[in-house]
Amino acid sequence: MSNVPELIWRNGKVRPWEEATVHVTAETAMRAVNVFEGLRGYRQPDGRLAVVRLDAHLERLETSAALMHIPHPGLAAELRDGIVQLLAALAPQGDVYVRPSVYVDTGRYTADRTEMTTGTIVTCFPAPARPVEPMRCIVSSRQRIADDALPTAAKTGAAYSGFRLARLEALEKGADEAILLNQHGNVAETGGAAVFAVRHGRISTPPLTDGILPSITRATVLALAERLGIPAAEQSLTPGDLHGADEVFVTGTLDEVRIVGQVDGYRPRHDDHPIGSALREEYLAMCTGTRPALDASFLEVLA
Repeated sequence: MSNVPELIWRNGKVRPWEEATVHVTAETAMRAVNVFEGLRGYRQPDGRLAVVRLDAHLERLETSAALMHIPHPGLAAELRDGIVQLLAALAPQGDVYVRPSVYVDTGRYTADRTEMTTGTIVTCFPAPARPVEPMRCIVSSRQRIADDALPTAAKTGAAYSGFRLARLEALEKGADEAILLNQHGNVAETGGAAVFAVRHGRISTPPLTDGILPSITRATVLALAERLGIPAAEQSLTPGDLHGADEVFVTGTLDEVRIVGQVDGYRPRHDDHPIGSALREEYLAMCTGTRPALDASFLEVLA
């Protein structure tokens, strides 16, 4: 499978990639009226491909669609079928990144199903290379958009214009990623990952009430910490908490568990990142099937 796939699943069937088009005036193109998920599939020791937390991702996608008033009955079942069909057609050899989405084609200011047309797509790409070096972050001058403006529990393309501007700011300053604050000046998240700080052997991460996406990887890492006997809590964090932390790391589908080497030039006290590294090792071992998963729903074999 090349970096540009030959095939895509759209509206019920696998099609050639170049056929996946909408009009330039479609709502998804003009106003980013869409919701999506990102899933990762890992090759297992027996050679089969298993997707991490498939049910949880599809459930969150349905929640996102409801929050954004995008009615599409049977969405989770339809996209599950689409994922299975596309993986079978592409027959990828390695790990993959899968993105199911539902979008609004026509129906500008309506949530009436009879006046709105929606579409569904599933794309599949080779999983990106896993970075080895710790990432460099800045605290962005741009805020995470507040829940009373746009639902923070919705994974929607509309939110990613803000994330894009924050990422561009980070790149302009020589960093890899931006950490956004909420309207109260507390740490929220990056454009694609939850943020964790470690101090005196204890993990802290912002609560959902601080305006962050309900990250599935974040929940997994909190459960992993409990299994490993590492104290962990959800609590608000300030930029100063990150600047003075013993360790900082982020978690997400693409980042998995990624170590942060500096925030605004401040380096964590523990250069060896013992807790973040232990969680990263355990998480990747679960994903690749070399250590027991947290529960039966963690991995679902699809190909």
